[in-house]
Amino acid sequence: MKKYYVIFLLLGLSILSGLRAQTPPITPAWAFKHIVWEDSLNTEMGAKKLVDSYLLRNIPVGATIIDSPWSMAYNDFNWDKSRYPNPERMISHFKQRGVKVILWLTGVVNQKGKDTFLQQCEAYDFVRSHQLGINQSEPHEWWKGFGIHIDFTNPEAVEWWNTQLDKVFMDGVCGWKVDQGEFWFGDSVQTSKGQMSNEEFRSYYYDAMYDYTVKKNPKGVIIARPYSHQGGYFASTDKLNLGWCGDFSGSWDGLKLQIDNIYRSALRGYASPACEVAGFFNERADKEEFVRYVQFGCMTAAMINGGENGAFTNHLPWYHGKDVEDIYRFCVTLHEELVPYLFSTVVDAHLKGGSLLKNLSFEEESHQVGNSIFTKAITSQDSQVAFHLPSEGIWCDFWTGEKFDAGTEIVREYSLSQFPLFIKQGAIIPISVQSDITGMGYSKLKDCRTFLIYPNGITSQLSHLPVDDGTEYFDCLVSYNERNGELILDTKHSDQYAFIVKGIPSVSAVENADDWKYDAERKELLIMVSGMGKKMRIKN
Repeated sequence: MKKYYVIFLLLGLSILSGLRAQTPPITPAWAFKHIVWEDSLNTEMGAKKLVDSYLLRNIPVGATIIDSPWSMAYNDFNWDKSRYPNPERMISHFKQRGVKVILWLTGVVNQKGKDTFLQQCEAYDFVRSHQLGINQSEPHEWWKGFGIHIDFTNPEAVEWWNTQLDKVFMDGVCGWKVDQGEFWFGDSVQTSKGQMSNEEFRSYYYDAMYDYTVKKNPKGVIIARPYSHQGGYFASTDKLNLGWCGDFSGSWDGLKLQIDNIYRSALRGYASPACEVAGFFNERADKEEFVRYVQFGCMTAAMINGGENGAFTNHLPWYHGKDVEDIYRFCVTLHEELVPYLFSTVVDAHLKGGSLLKNLSFEEESHQVGNSIFTKAITSQDSQVAFHLPSEGIWCDFWTGEKFDAGTEIVREYSLSQFPLFIKQGAIIPISVQSDITGMGYSKLKDCRTFLIYPNGITSQLSHLPVDDGTEYFDCLVSYNERNGELILDTKHSDQYAFIVKGIPSVSAVENADDWKYDAERKELLIMVSGMGKKMRIKN
């Protein structure tokens, strides 16, 4: 019996290990930040102009995508110097401003190109002569011309492909926008492993890109399709660290379709589905469509703003007026202040499975961001919306502070500057305060690891906080007892910590704090401490 017990135990561990391998990877902290790009000029001048325009307006930018065409031919990984005269200088320009670079690619090498300087390139000749492509390396038409798709089931082909990536994956380049090319090469493709469906082949392509990227740079990302209406599921859930469902229009219909795609991705187990703000092609977003796109986007993994449908007009917040510029700045800042919370939630998904986006309602177009934040998208010109709060917990309106019971139906008109946003009572949310813009914190807390606390009896929260802008993290347990005022910080990471406790009627003292301040008008208490483990007590 003991022998069989050991066998079953080992079998169980093997099954659990297999399940664990399917959980999503950790998204680097930097990749949750604001990403911008242009697909109109496709030049060094255009990329710099775009990024600098945001930064000059005090709108943070974490990364920029250099989209197609940037190379001499698809995909030879030789910079087109007529478009990007000095790529090293450009990348250094962005790096000095704290902006990372992401390069576009597909897995196709071209014989004929749609919009590139070169047509048939050396990479094409090499792939054809060495039989490194699918379908016996026969060229086929695709959306960027006519070429051969690399056979990513073939180790020799992958090894050669990686040497091509090495040519441009330099310091400052931190990832790839891995676009679809394979989709165009037939429902069934011939590979080194035999005939297989296009859907089965896709994982080899996206997996190879992920494996190369994180091996070369553990902080690297691939941005690729999780679920897309343009062909179903693409990248593997366990090898995609930032999802982009593209392509969409900037209209209300485009927004609604994107919400559907993002929700399907989250249900599949992709941890970090992001939003293509204002779409990519076809209809351009008008003022109201743009704002509602932005507000939804700031409640996803990342806001990715750019496209061919008005890269230097309708995609720019200031194009729509100073009021929209202010709303956009608020949403980007709000999202960036939530990065520790977003990161921690994705680490949880990595450890246990799941997604950043939870409790999804396709019908009401609403979801939770992690366990503590709830939002509902506004997807029409009608600013009066009706929706239901989650079925568990008490929920606090972010804008008014009003509290609602679980399952309450909310019917409310939202001005252009606001959208449905609620925080769960009992939440302990790690944030990174950037400024006073959102009102979540104070600018003096910029160098602190800050926690927002919404009291509800006795609560605790284990957060996985990023060590830097990558994937390494440390654990931090915060517990708060509303009844006796005890606040406990339990961590092995020494740092500056701050706690903002909401809804406290009065405070006379805080024991064992480095500093504290009570705002009677806002009924809000700020506590600051340094070090590791701390036990504080709030006295009324």
